[in-house]
Amino acid sequence: MLFIGVDIGGTKIRGVLWDGRKVVRAHEFPTPKNKDDFKEGLMTLVAHLSREKSIRAIGIGAAGIVEKTTLVSSPNISYIKNFAFRPLWPRSIRLRVDNDARCFARAELLSGAGRGAKSLFALTIGTGIGRAYGKNGKIIKIKKFEYPERWEKEYQLLRNMPDDRKLTNFLGEKLSPLLMPFDPEAIVIGGGVMEHRRFLHRLQAAFKARGMKAKIRRATLRKNAVAVGAALLF
Repeated sequence: MLFIGVDIGGTKIRGVLWDGRKVVRAHEFPTPKNKDDFKEGLMTLVAHLSREKSIRAIGIGAAGIVEKTTLVSSPNISYIKNFAFRPLWPRSIRLRVDNDARCFARAELLSGAGRGAKSLFALTIGTGIGRAYGKNGKIIKIKKFEYPERWEKEYQLLRNMPDDRKLTNFLGEKLSPLLMPFDPEAIVIGGGVMEHRRFLHRLQAAFKARGMKAKIRRATLRKNAVAVGAALLF
């Protein structure tokens, strides 16, 4: 049984063909600059991944506010307004859409760095900051996490500075009060900023200085995590 999972982000769109145990194929392309190219890119991606294969379903993880199979808005894709995914593919193919951070959390909780944890807080630190929480093997739908934090623009100014000490201190200050009420057993982090040298070590120190006890884990599914989590919607 084959599924397609798609990760829609502000800078790239990545898709995987998932057989229930592993990624069979993967492909990505830069996020288009307009809606027509966005539609065309998604249909081409699915066709490319499913070539010569019969797929049962498509799962989509997208940054932003999700209602059923519609992406109401996406903070880093300005032309997205009430974008309906259902018309893009035949109704014989099942379709589900979820927030990208929840997809990331689902993949890492079930198949990645969070496996075995009773509770997990997942963070994707990339173009924006994705947040999601899972407990007892399930991802909890927390609607406010679909909206960007008020300080996200300030984060984006710090994100690409050569020295990331200011960034990790900023994130420690802003994220600690957000995470503490959940008291997670593990914090799993992924996203483009994780490629910065010593970023994880410095962020762990920033959290510890503010009283956070949970161990930070690096996401193991890396760039496929959101797409795999979208496929796991089924």
